[in-house]
Amino acid sequence: MSTEKAAEKANLTQPEKTNTREKILDTAIKLFAKNGFNGTTTKEIAEAAEVNESLIFRHFSTKRDLYGAIIEKKIDEEPGIELPLQIHKDSKDDYLIFSAIAERMLDKCGKDSNFIRLLHFSALEGHELSDMFFSTYVEYVNMLLCDYIESRIADKAFKNVNPHCASQAFIGMVINHIIVQELFGEKKKNKIKNEELVETFVTVFLDGIKTK
Repeated sequence: MSTEKAAEKANLTQPEKTNTREKILDTAIKLFAKNGFNGTTTKEIAEAAEVNESLIFRHFSTKRDLYGAIIEKKIDEEPGIELPLQIHKDSKDDYLIFSAIAERMLDKCGKDSNFIRLLHFSALEGHELSDMFFSTYVEYVNMLLCDYIESRIADKAFKNVNPHCASQAFIGMVINHIIVQELFGEKKKNKIKNEELVETFVTVFLDGIKTK
């Protein structure tokens, strides 16, 4: 085969390889979210994705690597909850910043409940996926928010509280709502709009942390 033909063949097969990898990842996310890591086999993933099981191991050496790729995919998919803070932090508009963060959290998790379920399965099963996610992305977001709170304490706009604990408290309010909605069936009962939730969470938080 000539060099030109070999290159042409490689170019033709590359999109197919990418599509197959994405198909495997998307299928794995759904099954892991439904049955957990221990309750899902690569054979089941292959059957659901309609690919040969050996094809999974061409893209991912182990099931753990597949799990890790899911984390990378979710983090890289689109700008995360840190984006509003990066955009608005210089404005020092506290209500705007915390509202934008809460809105983005509710929006992202509302569109992708599988990921929340997958992370909780991982934590319950003692799998390193949850550690991977929290030690990279969550700690990064918490650090950014913590730095902002610390700067507002220095401005005398916030009370002299522990910035790390305050950051966790705010994120925790929103995350607790998401968990109750997605894992305990409250989504079917609770008809409160996100706008009202955001206003309540941010008002409660800022009323508690702002100086008079």
